[in-house]
Formats: sequence, structure tokens, C-alpha cells
Amino acid sequence: MQPSDPENRHAVISAYLAQLSAELADCDAALRHDALIDAEVHLRAAVQAGASPQRAIDDFGSPEEVARAFREVEGAPPVPVTTGTVPATADAPATCHSAAPHSTGAAGADARGPARPRGFAALPIVGVWARPTAWGALLYFGIVGFALAMAYFVWSITIGSIAFGLLPTLLGLPLFVALLGSARALCLFEGRVVESLLGVRMPRRTQPMEVANDIGFWQRIWCWLRDTRSWLSLAYLIGNFPVSVAAFAATVTLVAFGTSLLITPVVSLLGYPMMTFEIGNAPLSMAAGIAVLTATLWFVTALGWVYGHVVQAIQVARPEPIRRHKTPPFNPTPSLQPNEGTVHAAHH
Repeated sequence: MQPSDPENRHAVISAYLAQLSAELADCDAALRHDALIDAEVHLRAAVQAGASPQRAIDDFGSPEEVARAFREVEGAPPVPVTTGTVPATADAPATCHSAAPHSTGAAGADARGPARPRGFAALPIVGVWARPTAWGALLYFGIVGFALAMAYFVWSITIGSIAFGLLPTLLGLPLFVALLGSARALCLFEGRVVESLLGVRMPRRTQPMEVANDIGFWQRIWCWLRDTRSWLSLAYLIGNFPVSVAAFAATVTLVAFGTSLLITPVVSLLGYPMMTFEIGNAPLSMAAGIAVLTATLWFVTALGWVYGHVVQAIQVARPEPIRRHKTPPFNPTPSLQPNEGTVHAAHH
């Protein structure tokens, strides 16, 4: 098979991406997603412009170089070649965790979780009151998430019902494909909200669907229908509604119960009794209220971590290509040297 063969070019690039993914295996899934998309877009653009796959790889950088560049951009220095550790800077948490078993401190932290808390936030149990992710999760599950989930659910059910009703006509299928596209767009928007409030990193790159240029209209529609992310996104928009209702009910109930225990003694002392209350029980009631609210913050924090990673998993799902190719192992040439293309790709 000649190097100019389209299938061979695809196989070489796919093998390169597989090795890059292996180099970033210890990193956050969203970072790995962005690195793979950035590399794929640059390499395929270079090949389409006339460069050979190996020439495009030489200009872009080896998988090891690209992985180190993305680690630098994310706030962690490059992994030393001799140790494989990823030290963290004082201003930003490490994005990738070290594979060395003896690593300690921030270098050994798993970047899939939030940054290590400091000061009052580092205290056990009560430190959750000073953690932004806890208050962001409380805001999300108490107000924002529930409102968005309701809007997503209404949109999906309404458009989906119309599309299914029109399936016997020529309008049904395009409308259903449009619904899948809107589901992906809404999921991307939801990812930005989740990242802002729950602190789970979301992809910065939008993954293009791999579609061959020489296929027909209906094959292209079928390719979109096979896209894993489209169906995951639509399932999320529909299935997330009952989850958000349950999370909203639990959060509001716990907050209301804890707040009532905390303020009941104060309100009673002001002459506005909310219930039959003995003044001697005021310290116990206030302590119970603080305990319930503290437990609520821990509950929404843990729920936010799980919830955020579910959204992240949907956004980093790889699409099914319309053609499958056998991918040979990638063997970089010994002449690969650090180049400006690697750093530019990570900063681009």
C-alpha cells in the first residue's frame, strides 16, 4: 500500500492519536479529549494541504512532546523524562497525576478532583463551608440545574414528538437529526454551566464528526444517527430531568430543615414562635441545624462530583466513524525533535 493511499494516511494518523492518548492516560479525560482533537485537526489539515502523514507528524511534534506541552498549558510543568512525575505549581493544580508510587503532595494528586483546599477549607468536616465547589453545587442542584433540566426535557419531548409524528413524511428524519444536533449543543452549554458551578473540567474543543467526503446525503444522515455523542446527549437531556427533580427535592428539603433548626430559637426569642419551643433547647437546636447544613454541603459536593463526571463522559465520547480501518502501531522516526508546532498546538 502506498503512503499516499487515503486509508494508509488515516491509519498513520489514528496510530499517532492512539499513542498520544496513551501518553495522556493519567490525565483528566477532558484534557486528553482536547489534546486528541487538536492533534487530529492539525494533522488532517496538513495532510489535506498536501503533506505526507510523517511530514505532518514531524512538524506537529511527537506524542511525548505534545503531551508535555498540554501539561504545561494546563498549569503543570512538563513530565520529566527520567521520572515521569508531574509536579504542580503553586498557582494551579496539576492536571495529570503522577504514576510514581512514591510521589507525595500535589504531584501525586489526582487532577480529576478539585484543587487541594487550603486554610479553613482544609479543615475536616467544617471546612466544606469555605469551599466554592460546595456552594456552587448547592446553587446548581437547588436552582440552576433544576430549571435547565426542565427546559431541556420540554424541548426534547416536544421536538421529538413532532419528529416521530412526521417520520412517515420526508420532514420527520431531518427534524429528528436536527433534534440530535440541538441535543449536542445543549449538552455543550450544560457542560459550561457544570464546569463553572461544580468544578469538573469540560472539553475546550468541539469534536468534529468524521465523515468521508465521497458519501451521499442519506449515508451522511445515517452517519449522524450512528454518532454516539448524539444519542448520549439526547438520553441525558431526557433522563436528567427525574434526576434533577430528585436532587432538587433533596437539596431544598435538607436546606429548609437545617435552616429551620438554626433560626427557630432566634425567631422564638423575638416573639414570633414558629413552633412550641423551649428556650433551654436553643443550643441543641442550633447545633443540629449547623450539622444538617454541613451534611447538606457535603452531600451536594459529592453529588456534584459524580454528576459532573457523567456530563464530562458524554462530552468526551468518541463518535463512530463511517469507515473502519485497521490501525498499525505507530513508530515515530528517531529524528523527531522538539519544535514550535507542538507548543503552538497546545496554546492554539
